Amino acid sequence: MVRISILLGLVPLLASASPVPGDDFDLSPRATFVDCLSGKNVPVVLQSSANFGQLASAYNLRLRPRPIVVTIPATTTHVSDTVKCAKQYRLKVSARGGGHSYSAQGLGGADGSVVIDLQNFHDVKYDSTTTLAEVGGGARLGNIARKLYDQGRRGIPHGTCPAVGMGHPSLGGFGISSRNWGLMVDQIVQVQVVTADGSLKIAKKNYNGDLFWALKGAAPSFGIVTRFWFKTYAVPENIVNYSYRFQPGSVSSAVDSFMKIQEFAKKAPKELGLGVSLWGSGVNFELSGAYYGKSIDDFNRLFKPLLSSLPAPTSSTLDSRGWIDTLLRFAGSGSLSVPETGYNEHTTFYAKSLVTSSRAPIERKGMENFFNYAAREGPNAANQGLPWFVIINLYGGGNSAITNPDLLKESSYGHRDTLWNFQFYTTLNGGLTPQGNTAAINFLTGFDGVVRRSGDFSYVNYADPTYSRWWAQKLYYGKQLTQLSLVKKKWDRDQVFWYPQSIDPAK
Repeated sequence: MVRISILLGLVPLLASASPVPGDDFDLSPRATFVDCLSGKNVPVVLQSSANFGQLASAYNLRLRPRPIVVTIPATTTHVSDTVKCAKQYRLKVSARGGGHSYSAQGLGGADGSVVIDLQNFHDVKYDSTTTLAEVGGGARLGNIARKLYDQGRRGIPHGTCPAVGMGHPSLGGFGISSRNWGLMVDQIVQVQVVTADGSLKIAKKNYNGDLFWALKGAAPSFGIVTRFWFKTYAVPENIVNYSYRFQPGSVSSAVDSFMKIQEFAKKAPKELGLGVSLWGSGVNFELSGAYYGKSIDDFNRLFKPLLSSLPAPTSSTLDSRGWIDTLLRFAGSGSLSVPETGYNEHTTFYAKSLVTSSRAPIERKGMENFFNYAAREGPNAANQGLPWFVIINLYGGGNSAITNPDLLKESSYGHRDTLWNFQFYTTLNGGLTPQGNTAAINFLTGFDGVVRRSGDFSYVNYADPTYSRWWAQKLYYGKQLTQLSLVKKKWDRDQVFWYPQSIDPAK
């Protein structure tokens, strides 16, 4: 969702991309490279083409890298041939699925990439015999959810935005049902992938297992996934949807409330999805989520002790809904379906994330700093054209399916000891200007900084392009980084798949 574009006057404000590895990467257009694509009949859109601007435009207009070309393959052979041609002419390659990357890595994250747009790979097929879903690498979450439900009343845990694509499970993939079933990445049982030499391979646990492990959490650094096979679940039709809004009236009261929520969260059952969110009004917050496969009576028994310890909510909603209606509620829209091709929605924003450990819950002082900052700086930011929100999603606690440490061996997603995942987000209402860009970065960097501890991490699906290459790798992958580098050396030593925060091969 976020891309770096070298705009006159904005260079000092935008993240500086790491240099492309090695001097042998040619970032200038080459007729011979285009000839290579044309000779293989790969559908290609050049910079001179009328539709290039749309295809090369990031969802997040804060960042605008300029690719060399965009290919729109109709077959896996087209994908393979694009990679082969790029490797031959020493060009870097990025896959674009949904295009919602926070760092615009689907467009390469910096000028000069060959972009493979997977929008034609959007099919979704449910196999009732295996209960697996076969999903194309260019499918979007809302369409996946709708089709799986229609084909077999099945579902997968995934994020709430219907237009997000398959970079989502490639890098983690949290949704409100993830404490119950796991992240979307945890549901991947097999992939079809084009590797750095242009080969089309199948990867699964016991076949190309090291590559499969790396693809489950860091896929953009290792290949172009053209097809996924996911575990699916029989979806519950009794899901308690809840929301309580609070106006604590003071920082101290807000902190008291959060600390009580955190104590409750540490033991919350896995069926409970829970988040705390606040926005431009300062310390006011909402406690909301869903309780899967349970009744309202079950929910009231679980939640009553917590609610009785908090201030009286100013408003609340509590009802039971089916699977699709629950997805629609969190999507905030009347439909899950989005265009399968030609998607062209945009916004301008900046975001950061903070991942905290279950072994080191946030202490009172940290939340005092957090709410003080929200009360002091939040209204000013909102009044100056930077509407913002912070969502604090519960990942761990109780018997959460996300935080099973054994999953570190199953995927390269590294944050299994997680209690909370903070997402800090602000929209630049005035569009991309030097002043607005600086203000957005400063505001959220300050917000993150008042609560972050030295042992905290960040979530790669909320990638922050202002991070240096080394720091991003450390925050996003943690202890998995060493093994990822070794796998990168084996499968992509020449860094065909490269972007400013991608994995480097071991030396």
